[in-house]
Amino acid sequence: MEKFDLILLDSVDSTNSYLKRNYEKLHDLTVVFSSFQTEGHGRMNRKFYSKKGENLLFSILIKDKKLLEKFDSLSLMSGCYIFKVLSKYVNNVKIKWPNDVYINDKKCVGILLEGISYSSLEAIVLGIGINVNTIDFDEEIKNIATSLKIETNIEFDLNILRNEVLASLKEMVNDALIDKKDYLKILRNNNYLKDKEVLASIYNNIEKVKVIDIADDNSLVVLFNNKKYYLKEGEVINTKI
Repeated sequence: MEKFDLILLDSVDSTNSYLKRNYEKLHDLTVVFSSFQTEGHGRMNRKFYSKKGENLLFSILIKDKKLLEKFDSLSLMSGCYIFKVLSKYVNNVKIKWPNDVYINDKKCVGILLEGISYSSLEAIVLGIGINVNTIDFDEEIKNIATSLKIETNIEFDLNILRNEVLASLKEMVNDALIDKKDYLKILRNNNYLKDKEVLASIYNNIEKVKVIDIADDNSLVVLFNNKKYYLKEGEVINTKI
């Protein structure tokens, strides 16, 4: 079983930024947790809100060459392995392609995968935020976000949950190293977008398409004019229609 090196911080701009600044001197599979982020962000630089000490905010540094080759899989894989933990506590957990986990149609987990490249890909930073004990969200997101506490009425011990999540992500790393594909079954059985309509770029036109599956290469399989299309992350414009 691969080992994680843990760094626990009280506050930081963002755990992803911390690892990107320090990746050269840190070991592969260094994991940095912070009780608070002053500049937490998600995809497309969207602000990630979290009050101090309420949630799990962390990032994993990946330098192993074989894992770097899994760049296209790691975001979805991490969603699946976090799904395994959360679904022990609450029902109706879904994985939203390509990088979120939802509970009862609201976002509970955000995942951000960032590469560090110069002449070639040198490292990956996998950032994860899990809403655990938050019950009051900012006005901007209160109708689209949820937490484990909201869904279960239970106050979670962050240390216990952190250890459970880390154990599951260690399993993910080991499965990725041996090319184990079990996550695809979990993904397909709990695909939040299945049978929903999304906006996507088809031949450079924005079209409304229906999601039908996720392919072995992690692309989103959609139906448009009775024909299947296999879409990568940048080709899906909007999953909220």
